[in-house]
Amino acid sequence: MTTLIQLLRSRTVQFAILLAALSVAQGYIGLLPLTQVQQMYAGIGISVIVTILRIITTQPIADK
Repeated sequence: MTTLIQLLRSRTVQFAILLAALSVAQGYIGLLPLTQVQQMYAGIGISVIVTILRIITTQPIADK
């Protein structure tokens, strides 16, 4: 249980959970009607956010 709590404190894990929830919502209800170009920009944005989160990470999850 401690490991789960440590994981949920990670901004990167929180972002991944949010991204997964949005992906499920998109698949079921078509939340965001995006063109292929918009999907490309969304993918680039997600990649940039994950990279930034990784750069600002200063400690391993086990130390949280």
